[in-house]
Amino acid sequence: MADGGQPESSPTRAETGVESTAVKVTWPDIVRLVEQHPRLAAGRFEVEAAHGGVKAAGAVPNPTLEGNVGRGLAQTGEASRVEWGLALTMPLGWIAQRGSRVSAAEAAVDVALAENKALRRDVLLQLRSLFWNVAAEQARVASLEALEAQTSALVQTVQKRVEKGEVRPVEATRVEIELDKVTGELDSARTSLRARQAELALWFGAPRGRTLVTVADLDALPVAMDSDAALEKVRATHPALAVAHARTRLLEAEVGTERMARVPSFGVSGFATDELDRRAYGVGLSLDLPLWNWNSGRIAQAEAKLAAGRKQAEAAGLELEASVLDVQAACQASIATATRFRTKVVPRSETAATMMERTYQLGEASLLEVIDARRTLLDSRRLYLSALTQAQIDCSRLGALLGEDLS
Repeated sequence: MADGGQPESSPTRAETGVESTAVKVTWPDIVRLVEQHPRLAAGRFEVEAAHGGVKAAGAVPNPTLEGNVGRGLAQTGEASRVEWGLALTMPLGWIAQRGSRVSAAEAAVDVALAENKALRRDVLLQLRSLFWNVAAEQARVASLEALEAQTSALVQTVQKRVEKGEVRPVEATRVEIELDKVTGELDSARTSLRARQAELALWFGAPRGRTLVTVADLDALPVAMDSDAALEKVRATHPALAVAHARTRLLEAEVGTERMARVPSFGVSGFATDELDRRAYGVGLSLDLPLWNWNSGRIAQAEAKLAAGRKQAEAAGLELEASVLDVQAACQASIATATRFRTKVVPRSETAATMMERTYQLGEASLLEVIDARRTLLDSRRLYLSALTQAQIDCSRLGALLGEDLS
């Protein structure tokens, strides 16, 4: 990372032969920019909206001012004058439901905060998977470039043997076909790499014309956590469970609000009247009587939603634990597969390919045997890179489920 928080840039030549600039990107570079992701920005606005809901739930309603004015005439005689009246009413029925409404709004804030935390981990996991895929495509291109160079050298060896009359000319054609296959796969890998780089650049915000090059140690395999420890940790830290519990508290508060609606709501008012033959001042009391169980249906509805919410929270916990077991097994299996290819399959394939080529140069092996050994080496390297990438992604998924910060 260069000074000023910007990724390092260096000139490079793209596959098209056009001079461009490579932007070296590490995972911490992406983490520092993740807060600019539009989904996270939307989540922060949701949290702000939820905080506004708390203020709205606790707000005191405005009083109502009523006024009237007109001309009054005496019943006897011709006397007349302007008459007026004022009434100020303060509703107090909100006091009974204020506590439960504030509790519901505060629970909504907890839901928004927990969802924002879960969303951040989802975004980081998405970008981390893309990051490792770019690293894998880079390694694949580098491996195919090396294989193309080796196959080109084999083509020259076969051509020399054909010129000396040691082998039939058809072998030159066969090895050239094999070179074309490798070159075609290399072109396909480069196309896939450019697509992955463009996708990462889209989220990273890199300028057009820049090529993103990820700096990562793909061979550094992670360590899979034990399943029991993983289950214990996910129960304590994962934000999805916090979301479920906060939603349950919100539903509980809504039940309380509906029950408190049965409390008679009332209001206090004061009035002043100036009429032709009298002046009056006083206070009044209004009472709203909740007769005939008018909100019993709403209470039943709220209680049913609460029961459903509790079951959904229980199901969310079980589904999360099942996901942990599944992803932990996938992480462990990917690590084992990658380790096996690293220590056994790839080294043996490289040794077999090298020995077969030397044997061919001595005239003790056929070209088909050499090509077969090289194809085996190519498949071994491809499967090894796939296992490495899958191990990084699966273990990153496990870390996200465990509530670990992927940064």
